[in-house]
Amino acid sequence: MEFALTADQGAMLDMVRSWVREELAPRMIAIDEGGKHPWDQQRALGQMGVFGALFGEEWGGGGLDFLTYILLLEEVSYGCFNTGLAMSVHTMAGTAVQKFGTPEQHATWLPGLASGEQLIAFCLSEPDAGSDVAGMKCRADRDGDHYVLNGTKAWITFGGDAHVYLVYAVTDAAAPRGKGITAFLLPADTPGMEWGEDEKKMGGCGLANRQLHLTDCRIPASAVVGAPGAGFQIAMAGLNGGRIGIAATCTGVARRAIDEALKYAHERIAFGQPIAEFQGIQWKFADLATELEAARLLTYKAAWERSRGERGIRLASMAKRYATDAAFHITAEAVQLFGGYGYTREYPVERLLRYVKGAQIFEGSNEIQRTVIARELYRTVGEPEPILVTAEVA
Repeated sequence: MEFALTADQGAMLDMVRSWVREELAPRMIAIDEGGKHPWDQQRALGQMGVFGALFGEEWGGGGLDFLTYILLLEEVSYGCFNTGLAMSVHTMAGTAVQKFGTPEQHATWLPGLASGEQLIAFCLSEPDAGSDVAGMKCRADRDGDHYVLNGTKAWITFGGDAHVYLVYAVTDAAAPRGKGITAFLLPADTPGMEWGEDEKKMGGCGLANRQLHLTDCRIPASAVVGAPGAGFQIAMAGLNGGRIGIAATCTGVARRAIDEALKYAHERIAFGQPIAEFQGIQWKFADLATELEAARLLTYKAAWERSRGERGIRLASMAKRYATDAAFHITAEAVQLFGGYGYTREYPVERLLRYVKGAQIFEGSNEIQRTVIARELYRTVGEPEPILVTAEVA
């Protein structure tokens, strides 16, 4: 088993790390408090081939493997959670179009999405259907060569700011649960789309989250992504990679929290010496660093599995569950290490804590991840590992 980076991976990470430290990290607070989508940062990452890392080179993307993408995403998230999360969600939705879309959809959307000049949003959750995706109520009724959509989608990251939306709706209410859902591509100027107010969130305020209200939204049948009725499988395939992306985002934030706390511990004087000299502080850092390393290795292994074409559902859920929980604990301990100053907005650690709390909820709550992990364990009883698939969408 080889843990060393390739020469290409190392060179690209060095380039991105330098840009993050010089250009992105100093703007983290301004991006968050400004409440505006980080377009400048997104376009800069697009020009470096990072924002579109998983898109094919024929569309102007980086054409990179999934593990390299995850390594890059962690670096970006170290500098700014908002920018990293935008990259993760955009990639999850955009690569679904790349994998399942038609040649016409590819030609229309992939060049802009790969370059970072355009943005795609993922519209799956509803006010009464979050973890229970199969319970969605949004309908798409066939009318000749068109579909008519009615319903409400919720918690849409950068809702109202994206150029195109990957929307999931029920097209066959009589089908077994999860079998009658279809994915559609809706351009931002589609008539019948109305946006709710931006949610006032605990963290990640640099990215909008809005509800989308669809009223007699008429779109051509050519807007279907994949086959009618295959939407649930397409969504789950995207979420499987998206969960590893969230794990990488949170490990980046956790690394930032430890670095901020280490710097402060060497500067803060108490009882005549830097607090970093106290054994209790040293042991705390040792535990946090170990927890972070475990989260990173689990995330990398999940990404490695996906790069190899393995099914990878169990490890993706493990990585998402563990990395987000670890990041929450690490950022909370960073606040504690700062003492009273950690509770103020003068220092960045309270913001890092608020960022990662949401990650324990979205892309499938960590309670749902535990259910997924258990089901995968039960399913594979008596089977050799790893489980390789070639045709199955998972």
